[in-house]
Amino acid sequence: MLRYVVEHTLEGKTHDLKERTVAVEVFGRSPDYDPGTDPVVRISAAEVRRRLAQYYQQPAHGEEIRIELPIGSYVPEFQPAVSAHSVPAPRSRRRPAWLLITGAAAMLIALAVAWMELRPKPSELERFWAPLVAPGGNVLICVGSVGVPARSTDSAAPGGGRSGRIAWSDTLTMARLTGFLEARGLAAQFCREEQATFSDFQLMPAVLIGGLNDEWALRLMENLRFQFRREGSIFWIVDREHPESREWSVEGPTVPENGRLPLKRDFAVISRIHNPRTGKITITVAGLRGTGTVAAGKFLTDPVYLRDAAKKLPADWRNRNLQFVLGAEVIKGNPGPPQVLASVVW
Repeated sequence: MLRYVVEHTLEGKTHDLKERTVAVEVFGRSPDYDPGTDPVVRISAAEVRRRLAQYYQQPAHGEEIRIELPIGSYVPEFQPAVSAHSVPAPRSRRRPAWLLITGAAAMLIALAVAWMELRPKPSELERFWAPLVAPGGNVLICVGSVGVPARSTDSAAPGGGRSGRIAWSDTLTMARLTGFLEARGLAAQFCREEQATFSDFQLMPAVLIGGLNDEWALRLMENLRFQFRREGSIFWIVDREHPESREWSVEGPTVPENGRLPLKRDFAVISRIHNPRTGKITITVAGLRGTGTVAAGKFLTDPVYLRDAAKKLPADWRNRNLQFVLGAEVIKGNPGPPQVLASVVW
């Protein structure tokens, strides 16, 4: 936030420094951001003021140009340094040009130092998406269609047995991920799973949304440790190192789609793969049921969840392939906070 407001002020773009604009540009909030229900900008501004005050209280920084963020404003002010040993020049004496240039250079150096010390470090969530996110780039968001593929462990052609509609849970997840990625400079392109071709995945990185209703996701997971399985009305996630276990399983739909299912817990798999078949990054967001997919979408857009999960990962996980198995309690058809049940990095 400090970098954003300082750079815009130095560029003369102070008209952009409003709460809603800062929320969208800095914190990735949606364009319909409501400051009344989400005070993230005001809270962050207060934290910036506190940390600036701490910075300038240190003796080593007492004679630097000061950056101040006035209360009630997001336009920073720059105060000249006051040295206890300096002697003010006579008012009648004109300051030489070199002194003005030196002062301006000192101000820029001080701004750079303050920004380096106070700028927030990228969150673990930002690091998860970093291999895919390139400002101005494109990302393909591929969504599964309603209906379960007519297979248990056998291969089927993409799109087989689909109705051509998108499940509400997948729609929610698609909207959440699209807003998150577009706020970071990516242009999203969309397709249903049965419309996608292999060449589409060779053109740009892709995010696959849906589990057993997305044949492309199933194909990608075929050689991975955590995979989906179906036997009759039972769906489960298999761990290839413990194939006998059905710990992560749910019962498939037994009532109309708009009915309420007695589902108490759901599971999901998130995969991020440097796909050797396409040469691009591919991410899967896949639940056994719709509530699992929604929980996985929350996991990939809220920094709290990945921050905690990353503590158990190897230090170099950020640029490697990885999978998470998630579990979430389901209450009245809505998933609770996702929890990491297992992970693998390679």
